[in-house]
Amino acid sequence: MTILFASDLDRTLIYSKKSRGHEISEHDLAIVEWRENNPAAFMTKEGLEIFKELSSSIEFLPVTTRTNKQYERLFGLYNPQEKPTYSIVSNGAVILENGRPIPEWSDKVKEQLEADCTSIPHVLSQIEPYIQRGSILNSLQAENWFAYMIIDEGRFTVEDFEDLSQLFFKQGFTLSKQGRKLYVMPNCINKSLALEFVTDRLEAEIVIAAGDSLLDLDMVLGADYGFIPQHGEVILNNRALPSHVQITDHTGVLAGEEIIKKVSEICYNMYE
Repeated sequence: MTILFASDLDRTLIYSKKSRGHEISEHDLAIVEWRENNPAAFMTKEGLEIFKELSSSIEFLPVTTRTNKQYERLFGLYNPQEKPTYSIVSNGAVILENGRPIPEWSDKVKEQLEADCTSIPHVLSQIEPYIQRGSILNSLQAENWFAYMIIDEGRFTVEDFEDLSQLFFKQGFTLSKQGRKLYVMPNCINKSLALEFVTDRLEAEIVIAAGDSLLDLDMVLGADYGFIPQHGEVILNNRALPSHVQITDHTGVLAGEEIIKKVSEICYNMYE
């Protein structure tokens, strides 16, 4: 039996210093990412140990909004000889097989973008008023696939989010707020479709998925078992969830540990 565990990374399995919470001591944390010689992302030591045992016995599929270059910074997440065969990066625009993009997939996404979606430069031109008043501090592009912004959380209001959500929805985009980052994602770039592609390639019989944001929702809903951290954007938007999707009891880095333990328990029961 092939069990596939597909999971978002940031704020689901791994956590920055700001998002990890205060319920655990520094001594119990493992560093999984360094950036400019500074620790940037963490898991609990217990969670990382269980994760490494788990990922050696099932198919683990990282599914992240990070670009390939950003994803490669996660030196502490895997044993070098046990990196996953497949990785989904750039929110599903790129699928890596043994570290290399699958051309047929990215070409398909490019064709869909050209057919369906407003250009990213056009998107960025529409946020200029928010930049001028200081609620959006910076805007960036992720390898021409999608746009994301760094916001001032004190100035960027709920009303701002709702206004931009409606504006971009009409143009074929989904808006997602994850901490200080605001993603404007073309609807034709999504994690769920990329996960279906990998599931078919692996001929996986059971799919487990985890994620914290609206960009993860379809992926989690479509799995046989789904997990959402209690702090997740989905929960904060009061979404009704089906019975096969569980919400963690914990928040922050302990939510990541909880998800890993529950996935391990499911797999143990499956193989018994």
